[in-house]
Amino acid sequence: MPDPGAGGELHGPDAVPAELARAVARFVEDRIAQAPLGRTVSPSEMSALLEGTITQHGLGPDEAWARFVDRVVPNTVGLDSERYLAFIPVSPSAAGVWMDAAVSAATFSAESWLEAAGAVAAENQTLRWLADVFDMPPTAGGCFMSGGSIGNLSALAVAREQMGERRAVVVADTAHASVANSLHLLGISSDPRHETIVVPTGDDGRFTGAALLDAIGDRRDIGLIVAAAGSTNAGVVDDLAGIADVADRIGAWLHVDGAYGAAAAMVPELRHLFDGLGRADSLIVDPHKWLFAPEGSCALLYQRPELAAAVHTQHGPYIDILHGDEPLWNPSDYGYQLTRRATGLPLWFALAVHGTDAHVRGIRRGVELTRLAARRLSEVAGVSLVMEPQLGVLLFRRAGWGRAEWGAWAHRVLHEGIAFVAPSTWKGEPVGRLVFLHPRTPESVIDELAVTLA
Repeated sequence: MPDPGAGGELHGPDAVPAELARAVARFVEDRIAQAPLGRTVSPSEMSALLEGTITQHGLGPDEAWARFVDRVVPNTVGLDSERYLAFIPVSPSAAGVWMDAAVSAATFSAESWLEAAGAVAAENQTLRWLADVFDMPPTAGGCFMSGGSIGNLSALAVAREQMGERRAVVVADTAHASVANSLHLLGISSDPRHETIVVPTGDDGRFTGAALLDAIGDRRDIGLIVAAAGSTNAGVVDDLAGIADVADRIGAWLHVDGAYGAAAAMVPELRHLFDGLGRADSLIVDPHKWLFAPEGSCALLYQRPELAAAVHTQHGPYIDILHGDEPLWNPSDYGYQLTRRATGLPLWFALAVHGTDAHVRGIRRGVELTRLAARRLSEVAGVSLVMEPQLGVLLFRRAGWGRAEWGAWAHRVLHEGIAFVAPSTWKGEPVGRLVFLHPRTPESVIDELAVTLA
């Protein structure tokens, strides 16, 4: 007879010693207090450090944990560090981190109301709040996804079904890479009737309704327009109202990628930048960016969620029970993700703990730091701004510097422990790029970086 306890060593209160649980809790507490900047190393170095970790009988909890804290963590750049100023940082709130840990422990099966009514209801409450922030109608709804790329893919899958014979797509030259990738994966860009019209932006990087009209003329084959509520590279909010006017006039689906910037619509003095956002047929915003949630969360909203359900609802013998006679809200019906964590709960919990005003203050601080950095770097000889920052992204030039010099600068400031930065390009020109999102980023970092640019 098989041993009824065989395999049980992975589960239960004795699966790991209490000291390991305490060590993990201390790690989380220390990380919340101040995340280290970390570093990056070569594949060969990491291969040597991790050699022999996975074995037949295991290393035991002490050695396994030591390998994590001594070999994995120090050789990983801290996305949550106050000195992480590259790409788009993540600065999760303490409440969000602890709720994320709780969600992991509970393993809510948050694809359906049947399995996770409480979790789904809390997520939906958060989605409703976001829809109100963005001035979307009472009928708006959606789900949380794992990130902006899958959010864009899911939204554009719905748009594809509404395009009919109008297969042309309009995007700006500042559109996120995931938009083109989504069009490819969905087969839109390979359709012989398709054309992607890329609208060039001016020096301010803003996609406008006037530029859209100039680009399409009297064409009637436009089925989809994609705009940005805060472009990832430059942090610029497009002319959403003007673009929405054109979309309404020609009957095209309007999708707004607000993964990075849409959260700034909460800030009263920035709200005017987002006029027209609520008119989008679909939009996304990533809570793990400027809403201070842990990594792995995208809020996807539709004006008419029933259109999304017609595209994304999955059917099969073992899941049809999720769709009974009583209408229930299943998050998996609104995006391409059946199995899913309740990634909206950390934001829901942080909002419940701290309120919305605390989040507004956190966003505002990132904007203040960006404007301070713009003033300070402009004072450095040889440094000039590409444009005045609109949100939390700063692009700037250094006279005489090309790609090699910017790469060397990025390596230097990480090696010296000043910051993690990632230079970019602007209309083909290599430039410096800083992103201020963490409310606790010290102003002294700006002065330290200024010295390295002098």
